Amino acid sequence: MFTFITIMAVGVFIGYRLRHLHRIHKVTSLIQVVVCLLLFILGLSIGTNKLIISNLSYFCRQAAVISALSLLGSSMAALLVSHLFFKKGVSNEK
Repeated sequence: MFTFITIMAVGVFIGYRLRHLHRIHKVTSLIQVVVCLLLFILGLSIGTNKLIISNLSYFCRQAAVISALSLLGSSMAALLVSHLFFKKGVSNEK
C-alpha cells in the first residue's frame, strides 16, 4: 500500500512541476484510453476465473443488496437534511 501511495505522490510532484508544458495536457486523452484498456483486461481476467463465474449469482445478489441499502440510507439522510435545514417559512437565523 505504501508503494502505491509513494508512486502516486511522485506522479503528483512531477505533474505539478511539468504543468506548464503543452505536451503534458495531451495526457488526459491518454489516461482515458489506458483506463478503458485496464477495465477491458479486468473483465477478461474475471471472465476466465471459473470460481468467480460459478458464484456470479451470489455476487450479484450481494451487490444488489448493498446498492439498495446504500440508496435507502442516502435517501433517508437527504430527507433528514432537507427537513432540518431547508424548511420553508422558518428562519434559522436569529
